[in-house]
Amino acid sequence: MENNNNKDKNIKIPGNTSNIYSDSGRMNYGDGFSDDDTPEYVPVRSKREPMQQGAPGIRVKKKKGKGKVVLKIFIIILITIFLTAGIYLVLVLGRIHYTGDKIDHSIAEDNGITLKEFSNVTNIMLFGEDNHKEGENGRADSMILLSIDKTNGQLKQTSFMRDIYVNIPGYGENKLNASYAFGGAKLACETIELNFGLKIDDYMIVDFNSFMDIVDSLGGIDLELTYNEIAYINWQSYRNKQTDDEDELKKDEYEYYTDKDGYSVALVHLNGRQALWYARDRDSAGSDFDRTQRQRIVISTIFAKLKGSDPFTLLGTVFSVSKYLTTNINPISLTGKGFELLFALGYERCEHRLPSDDNYYNDYYDHCGQVLVISDYDLEKERLYSYIENKSE
Repeated sequence: MENNNNKDKNIKIPGNTSNIYSDSGRMNYGDGFSDDDTPEYVPVRSKREPMQQGAPGIRVKKKKGKGKVVLKIFIIILITIFLTAGIYLVLVLGRIHYTGDKIDHSIAEDNGITLKEFSNVTNIMLFGEDNHKEGENGRADSMILLSIDKTNGQLKQTSFMRDIYVNIPGYGENKLNASYAFGGAKLACETIELNFGLKIDDYMIVDFNSFMDIVDSLGGIDLELTYNEIAYINWQSYRNKQTDDEDELKKDEYEYYTDKDGYSVALVHLNGRQALWYARDRDSAGSDFDRTQRQRIVISTIFAKLKGSDPFTLLGTVFSVSKYLTTNINPISLTGKGFELLFALGYERCEHRLPSDDNYYNDYYDHCGQVLVISDYDLEKERLYSYIENKSE
């Protein structure tokens, strides 16, 4: 009988793992290969997608960096903003009227006048026009020089009285307002240069209808008014059939107090129409001197409210007024000056008026009626230059 101990040592005995190896120490896989001559399995890797550590033989798609996604979103938003701003700018510039006029500075220079210029100051004449008809010059109810003083950080307004007796190029002596009627804003600027020796960079004409739109787009403005000023606004609104209420602003219901100048006033909220009547008022108190002061007050109040407005209100106001604006500034330059003016809304606002209180007298001429004659032109020019150039109180 064959002894069991003589059986092949390679036979696996259950429970005894020591016998799974042959004498040679090689593992038998039962397919003719052993552990030392079986090719090692190497997982195939993509050159573009490295195998993730910790997961042998598994290809994992690498996630895109979050930074790149954020950058793309930012670029898309930026492009959208620029496109929207560009479309808005084109629309606004397309609503403005351009005259193409060039102010002829040589008129003053040919008369021996060296025009005064100031570094870092932009001088723009603003004309408030009424009763404009196609092909004709309207009536300039206001003439205000706007000086943007970047050195001192001030936005300066200088009112020129319409009845100043001046020399109008090609027309002789007459009221300053007549220069606008004869030759529009261009001739009015050349007249100011000839008589006051100040170089004017450009001009803008604003129809009075835009004045109402500006105030209304801002939700109205609050002004200190006397009892008579309130009554004047009510009267003009009613007589021009703009309201059916003779006492639209309830003048007897306001709480009056004494202002810094000793006047009894009340704080009144005005819409665009009412603010326009206030700015044009020269009957309820004083004369044309008082009216120019009211105009400067309204402009300063509008600038102050624009400064505190949100961007959407500001953009809406610019869009509303653009269709009423006429200028000799070309669209490219106007874009730059527009941003300059928007930045200047944060400047301190100052006021001046020509002629000065102590440097004129009243006179009368048959060809033009009642006028204001400046006593000393050199003194008036010196005061004007000092105001524009230096920091004003």
